[in-house]
Parts: sequence; structure tokens; C-alpha cells
Amino acid sequence: MNIIVIGMGEVGKHIAGFLASEDHNVTIIDTDQHAVAKAEEQMDVMALVGQGGSTKCLKKAEAHKADLVIAVTDDDEANLLAAYNAKSLGAKKTIARVSSREYLEGESGVYHNVVGADLVICPPILSAIEISKLVKAVGAVFVETFAHNQVELIQLPMNEQLKAVGMRLKDISMPENTLIAAISRDDRLIIPSGDDEILFNDEVLVIGKTDYIPKVEDFFGKKLRGSAHKVIIVGGGEIGFSVARSLSGGDLEVTVIDKSPERCRFLSEELRNVLVIQGDGTDMAILEEVKIGDCDVFISAVSEGEEVNLLAGLLAKRLGARKSVVLADKPDYKELYEQIGIDAVVSPRLVAANQIMKYVRAGTVISVTILEEGKGEILEIIAPPSARIVKKPLMELGFPKGAIIGAIAGPDGIVVPKGSDTVPPNSTAIVFTMPHSRKKVERLFKVKKS
Repeated sequence: MNIIVIGMGEVGKHIAGFLASEDHNVTIIDTDQHAVAKAEEQMDVMALVGQGGSTKCLKKAEAHKADLVIAVTDDDEANLLAAYNAKSLGAKKTIARVSSREYLEGESGVYHNVVGADLVICPPILSAIEISKLVKAVGAVFVETFAHNQVELIQLPMNEQLKAVGMRLKDISMPENTLIAAISRDDRLIIPSGDDEILFNDEVLVIGKTDYIPKVEDFFGKKLRGSAHKVIIVGGGEIGFSVARSLSGGDLEVTVIDKSPERCRFLSEELRNVLVIQGDGTDMAILEEVKIGDCDVFISAVSEGEEVNLLAGLLAKRLGARKSVVLADKPDYKELYEQIGIDAVVSPRLVAANQIMKYVRAGTVISVTILEEGKGEILEIIAPPSARIVKKPLMELGFPKGAIIGAIAGPDGIVVPKGSDTVPPNSTAIVFTMPHSRKKVERLFKVKKS
């Protein structure tokens, strides 16, 4: 595919690098000459310095030949203009990143056919959705759903002396319809074999039928969900507001703390059954006043600075909050934050990049979830009737090393497969794969040529 990526911030660099590694023809555009030069050194791409929204620049980038134009600068209007102009010049598909709600309706975070863009993604709303999932699964650091919410993936930290720590996978009797699909260890992602052992401080990725995932907590002795009663959110901006709105109206006690008197007035008018407090979320007196020690989930979603989010999250943990979730614009900070005591990190930029990658995929792959900043992927992929993968027991296929099928959504419902199971035609498989194994996986699912 011929793809143009406009904007070389964290999102643009992540997407361009990923697409270039898959042998797409990628052209990058940014107004910052230094950012363009640095990106060109790191990736196999064509590079232009200029305004990505200008017709002149887009013509120079040959937008009329582009299969896809992705505009992900920090300027909403520039992104929409770039998408509109690229489409007018003949680009087949366009994607724009928009952070303001002014152009959008609804809370999906993903919108079609907005002001000339085929797809618009809103990182604040998508990040709020991710945070809300984490609130509902208190013991997890990552939650994702597949197959129309029939399959769930949950990432659990082994930061306590749980009974699975020190055991080999082949000696672990997981609850039915669940599977340990991957292990995150230090700076690596492992697709494990039966001889692999769970170590202290690993993070274990478990997949299974959604209704059966709560049984995993009994096995690991770690509470996952259903026990959050009190949530405190620092930062009433777009993300904090979206999280508070999604959590209000139920049994949860939700409090929002924000410095701005004007924003607090807005929050008080827009949010029902939510306590709004004006103040500094890093002020220990305020945190003690809201009884932070009784808090199940503390969320620091201040948009002005990552240092504020980190400080607030650490203070909350020190004062007794059960789980601390913080925003971090730079995905590279995620591992560091978790090492010093933060339970979960959500990066709006990485969330945006992952959503765009889901859209970019074509053919039988209907969605892609990037794991650990590109160290692994989850493919949600359809099995055509003529594909090699169909009707043959998995143990006889020679499935690529570094990949595993976590679940199959077929005519008989959801199956967490064993080696003797087969993939029914037209079913959807959820596959964990390392990047080097992905192409081999996709070949198994390709339509056979007659």
C-alpha cells in the first residue's frame, strides 16, 4: 500500500515505523525539519518537510496515488483539512486524529465520514474507555475484548506471592475456557510453552470466554473485578470527564478533583451523582479529605503534565489507594511507572496508534491489538473456507513458533482450543503472535488460489 503519515509526534512515529516494517510504501510529512530527519534515519520511508494539509504539499507527496492518508498532528483542524484535501486529490482512504468533541457526537471514540475523513479517532474518548475497563477489573493492568465482547483478555501482575508463581504452565490447571496466552517479563513478551515457568513480577495475559474470566481470580487468588466501590479522578479535562460520565449512575462513588473553578462548574452541571472538588490533586490535605485510603481506583488524568500524574498516582498509593491508574503521553514511560509502583498506565497516543492500526489492516484480519509497544500483536482474523487453517487439527498444522490461537468464535460459540481442535470455516480466531511470526500466521488464513 502507498501510505502517507502526516505528523511525526509519538503517534505518527509509531504508525509510520510499524507500517514501514511491513513493507508498505510510507511517506512522512511534518513541519519540523529535525523530527522528519530523525524519523527518516530510523525508518525506511520517504520524507517531506511541509504543511501536511496544504494541497501543494500533498501533491508533492503524490496523495492522488495514496491508498491511505493518516493525519495525526496535534492540531485537529490541520488533520481534518489534510484528510479533506487528500481525499479531494484522489486518496482512497483518509484518517484524522481529533482530540476535541466539537466535531463529534457520541462516546465511541471512533467515527466514520466526518468532514471528509473516512475515519476520525478521538484519543481522549478512547483513553477514557480503556480506563473504565480497568476500573471494572480492579486487579488487572490491561483489559481487551474480542468477538463482540464474547472473548476477554486480561493482563494480571504477579507482584504478590500467588500460588501460580514458580509453577510451570503444564502443571497449572486453568479454569475451563481460559488460557494463559502470553507472559510479559522485564522488557520481553513471551508466547509460552508448557515448560515455561511463571516468575515473580511477571505479567500474565489470560484469554477466555468473558463469562469465565472471573473464575481466573479464584485460581490466582487475585481479585479482578466487581469490587470497586470508590473511584477518585484527578483532572476534569476531556479524559477525566469521559471517565466520570461513564462510571456515574451506578453503585460507584465517583469524585473528580480539578484546579479550575470554571471547569468544576462545568463538571458539576454535566455530571450527576459525581462529587466535584476544586483543588490540587497532589495536595495531601485534599487527598486525605476525600479519604483516599478508602479508594479502590485512583485515576490521575491531568493533561498538563506527566509529572503531575505520576506524583498524584504515587501519593495515592502511599496513602492507601488500592489501584492507581495514570496517563502518560510517552509510551516509553509505561514500564518505568509500573516499576516504581503505578498499577496501570494508559497512553492516549498509543491508544490512538493501536486504533488506527486496526483500521489499516485489510483482508481477513479484522482487528489488531498491539501489545507491549509492538513486542507482540493480537490478530482477530477470519478463517475462509479454503484456507489451510480450516478443518485440520491444530497440532497437525505446524503452527508458527511464537504464535498461539487463544480463542475461536465459531458456529458452536466460543472455544478455547486444544491441539486436537479444528478451526471451522468462516469462524474468527484470536491469535497471539510475535511480529516475526505474523506473516506465517496470516498465510495459514489466506484464501487458497484455485
